[in-house]
Amino acid sequence: MTTFLRAATWLTLITLSLPCALLAAAERWQDHQVFEVNKLAPHASFFGYESQALAVIDEPTASDNYLDLNGRWDFYFADNPSSPPKDFALATIDATQWQSIQVPGNWETQGFGNAIYLDERYPFETKWPNAPTEHNPTGFYRKLIELPASWQDKQVFFHIGAARSSLTLYINGQEVGYSQGAKTPAEFDISAYLKPGKNLLAMQIIRWSDASYLESQDMLRMSGIERDVYLYATPKQRIEDIAFTQQLNASLDSASFDISLNTVNHEANTTYPAQLHYQLTAPNGTLVAKDQQAVSLSDRQQLQFVGRLDAPKLWSAETPHLYQLLVTLTDQSGNPLQVTSQQIGFRHVEIEAGQLKVNGRAITIRGVDRHETDPDTGHVVSRKRMLQDIRLMKQNNINAVRSSHYPNDPYWLKLTDRYGLYVVDEANIESHPLAIDEKTQLGNTMSWLPAHQARISRMVERDKNHASVIIWSLGNEAGEGKLFATLYDWIKQRDPSRPVQYEPAGQHAYTDIVAPMYPSIERIETYAKTHSDRPLIMIEYAHAMGNSVGNLQDYWDVIERYPQLQGGFIWDWVDQSLAFTNANGERYWAYGKDYDPDMPTDGNFLNNGLVDPDRNPHPHLSEVKKVYQPLRFKEVVINSDWINFTLENRYDFIDTQGLVLKWTVEQDGRQFSSGIMQMPTIKAGLSKPLKLPLNRTKFNRHYEYQLRLEVLVDKPQPLLPSFHRIAFGQYPLQQASNQPHALAEAIIQQDKFWQLGNEQTQYLISKSSGWLTDITQDGQSQLSAPLMVNFWRAPTDNDLGNQMPQWAGAWQDAAKELKLQSIKRLDRYTIEVLQQHPSLEFTLSTRYQVSTDGQLLVQSQFSPGSIELADLPRFGFQTQLPFSQRYMHYFGRGPEETYADRKSGNPVSWFVLPIEKAFHRYSRPQETGQRTDVRYVAITDANGKGLLAKAANTKTLQTSLWPFAQADIDFRQGDASGSASGLVPVTANHGAEIPTREFVTWNIDHKQMGVGGDTSWGRQVHQPYRIKAEPMQFNFSIEPLAPSSDIQQQARTKA
Repeated sequence: MTTFLRAATWLTLITLSLPCALLAAAERWQDHQVFEVNKLAPHASFFGYESQALAVIDEPTASDNYLDLNGRWDFYFADNPSSPPKDFALATIDATQWQSIQVPGNWETQGFGNAIYLDERYPFETKWPNAPTEHNPTGFYRKLIELPASWQDKQVFFHIGAARSSLTLYINGQEVGYSQGAKTPAEFDISAYLKPGKNLLAMQIIRWSDASYLESQDMLRMSGIERDVYLYATPKQRIEDIAFTQQLNASLDSASFDISLNTVNHEANTTYPAQLHYQLTAPNGTLVAKDQQAVSLSDRQQLQFVGRLDAPKLWSAETPHLYQLLVTLTDQSGNPLQVTSQQIGFRHVEIEAGQLKVNGRAITIRGVDRHETDPDTGHVVSRKRMLQDIRLMKQNNINAVRSSHYPNDPYWLKLTDRYGLYVVDEANIESHPLAIDEKTQLGNTMSWLPAHQARISRMVERDKNHASVIIWSLGNEAGEGKLFATLYDWIKQRDPSRPVQYEPAGQHAYTDIVAPMYPSIERIETYAKTHSDRPLIMIEYAHAMGNSVGNLQDYWDVIERYPQLQGGFIWDWVDQSLAFTNANGERYWAYGKDYDPDMPTDGNFLNNGLVDPDRNPHPHLSEVKKVYQPLRFKEVVINSDWINFTLENRYDFIDTQGLVLKWTVEQDGRQFSSGIMQMPTIKAGLSKPLKLPLNRTKFNRHYEYQLRLEVLVDKPQPLLPSFHRIAFGQYPLQQASNQPHALAEAIIQQDKFWQLGNEQTQYLISKSSGWLTDITQDGQSQLSAPLMVNFWRAPTDNDLGNQMPQWAGAWQDAAKELKLQSIKRLDRYTIEVLQQHPSLEFTLSTRYQVSTDGQLLVQSQFSPGSIELADLPRFGFQTQLPFSQRYMHYFGRGPEETYADRKSGNPVSWFVLPIEKAFHRYSRPQETGQRTDVRYVAITDANGKGLLAKAANTKTLQTSLWPFAQADIDFRQGDASGSASGLVPVTANHGAEIPTREFVTWNIDHKQMGVGGDTSWGRQVHQPYRIKAEPMQFNFSIEPLAPSSDIQQQARTKA
């Protein structure tokens, strides 16, 4: 069995033996070999309570041993560390002119300095390895406190959860210690510095230090205090650390465990007779193990309990069973000195037969990468926001999260333990700008080993007892070399119970998991065919920047084919913008030079989330939920009376108890019949054939019928409400059968137009342009602009990354550049328009006909010429309608926007959307709002008056509706310097600021290319979802709608 007994390392010898007096402050923050002074050794996250009752609740703020220091502090903001206010740490100075700041809080969210966004560059200019000296913002903090009287005979400790990038602590004018490492706690024993009555706490925090070279993550660069600050008191005899390790037997029905305790007696040269007790309580509250021992505490000791538990309830992300461990230190008479609480999960993690296994079963990682970010408070994330994150993840079938790129707040790990998410715990190590060049990367520079080691050890020691942490990560994009091999060896010696991964290691020995970033589908399949010794889990993939996450299902079709491919983590969970307010009082998501107009920037490259900064889902989250769904409908066979299918349970551990199966037959998207049944029990990894009756006798041949199968939770579960949908599938039952249109001889030639129609409805084709210029109904105009062909879309972020405006730029104005070749009456029913592009040489032949019931039939043929043309962004038609036409009714995929390579998460149904819900405001304006597989669509006013468009010949069309012009969301180049890291072009417009025009824009498309999503810096949309410049024909019809029309009836009975 592995035991977590603390071992002395060269790290503690270097850092803990250095007295403050030997280190000038100016030297420390410039010296990479000095990163902590007088800092307590790392330990597991726990709190020492004064009673078992409080320990069971495990809320430190309820304890008398806790003094909250969050809130307002006096604050002085200086331009560099060399210009502090004189004697700032002394109580005697006048600080009444200082400002105040909220703690925890980033300076930059409170008006002190500017946030900076860069990805692959440092946010300062200086010669490595030095930190800036002239401009290096520095914050000075002061707070006067009074200790509780009950703390008089206790040890008192200062805890700061996260401070960036270097911290010096003072008590009553005396320097206490120094810390670097922005994402793990710094703790100091301040007992000797305190005095009776009031005490002055003071801190100096420097924005950039030598530590900044190891903290160059792809995130918004900010400074200050990012997690809770508090004091805590303990008895003179206390528990310093707890490590719980366990070993399951081969059959997983018995566990042996070890409780390793570090104790300390602060009364020098004495021994203290005491007792240690532990009790282990099962998830149902039953006491399942306990023990006690008499101890004699002197200085520091390592003590141990061993135990055994039969039939433990095992922890996994699907079964997050937690036991509560209480360890109590009492005096000789049994009076409690200190009681600690830990949530314990029994589980076994291993790499076996080339697969990552939990409790003996290979698991599938349906994961996301998550930064700690909030639009209002920056890197300070509230418990409420954390709960919101995990609720959304669980509701969208996400089962794993990578703490990119640093150890997350300890409370987050409590939530992942409690609710069930697998965690990759990643060390706060990224030296990306140095790692880009083999000559500058730190992997073979052993003088940097202690600084790296400190970050590794503080992560491991803090989080070692968390069941949800199943993998350690050595960091992110920090290069390779013997330094990382040494770190790997240290972790494996310290904690053999978990695998270790590191992406830059590739397939070297110092990673247990091959963890590539953004591999192609072909690459992961090649790996699976040629390697069987280690799993491949994509540490980042499906770059979710802007309108993205295309072809996700294509990845998973391959992942599910090979046992060594075990999933991946989508980059990333949440957009990282801060919320700014413009001159009109509108809240918008800031990026790029919004933060600092004088700094280089990587623009909006920090907005790659599945949700926006407020955690509102982006449209692509529905696709992730569908692809990640753990239950699948397979082998669906539909005959005249029965629906036969196989339900596959792709969970790794749980069966289908507590779930129900709902089936719905829809007629053109409206419920026709439905039913619900209790789910039969299907064990994890198995399938079961099921059968449902089908009654077609009342089907109407004019309508389309679809079957939707849904798996729902029966009763509320943690974070999931009743009847929450976990999985769905949809299958056609009947295509609509309609008669061909009867054509009307209804063509009138006028001076400037060809007119088609009847007395009520007229369609006007311009003789000068060839476009449909207007539709009039009872003398009222329906169009605000001609219905023109459109080949362009406003570039998405992925389009900008693969330079679509360059390679496809000829299509942007191609419609306007068409030259009319001829317009003529082809026969009694048809007007034919022939147009050609003068340089691209393609032709567009469009025929217009009117049916006897007043529909305009449009048949448009695209024909390339002799020159080779780039792929088209889209092929369709666009018009503008009066502002009153603000409702979109359609039978197609929804309710979210969908694209050719991202549509499985939205079923085909009937939707009615106000225009505000018909598009999505990405942080940078871009293509938005497309609906695919549309049979028919109506755009109407509030009374139902408007226009109806239908796909011809039982095919489908695509459509979108905007309250602005396409030009309003097209790319506009921002700062000419472009992206500092060479990633994507930089712009300066915002989704929240897209103007609302006096018209609406309606797109009726044959095709639009997919959105892609492998990367946002070069990868193209996959071939099946591109539009080749080859002959294409698009047929559709359009007609007016009278107020209060039954749209579906008109769409089907007038076919």
